[in-house]
Amino acid sequence: MYFPSKKDLWLYPIYWGCIIVCFIPLFIERDFVTLFFTIPFTIMLIWCWFTTGYKVSDDVLVIQSGPIKQKILIKDIKKIKSTKNPLSSFALSIDRLEITYSTGFGMALVSPKDKEKFASLLKESNPQIEVDLKK
Repeated sequence: MYFPSKKDLWLYPIYWGCIIVCFIPLFIERDFVTLFFTIPFTIMLIWCWFTTGYKVSDDVLVIQSGPIKQKILIKDIKKIKSTKNPLSSFALSIDRLEITYSTGFGMALVSPKDKEKFASLLKESNPQIEVDLKK
């Protein structure tokens, strides 16, 4: 099942403002060389905006934001808790879930629109997951 990322209202003007700013040199100075640098950045912002989400399958949680994917085995997940941690993450909202797991870095921050359904689906696959959605 796919869960899109929740998007905070304050991020809309930041993301779309950055995209607009990338095209200003074209309209003010007809500077096409600058577009060589700004177009890839713009594509990356748009790609991340529309593809940040989380796919839960039978045994794997796939976290995606633009071209970046992270896979976590659901059996490795130890805890899911609510957080407002502002660290950089695969989340477009500050209203996040911290997923603690036993491999690699050991922590991922996500912001699914439906946090309760997301957590319950993961808990169905691995009943040992400790869930704390209070905040």
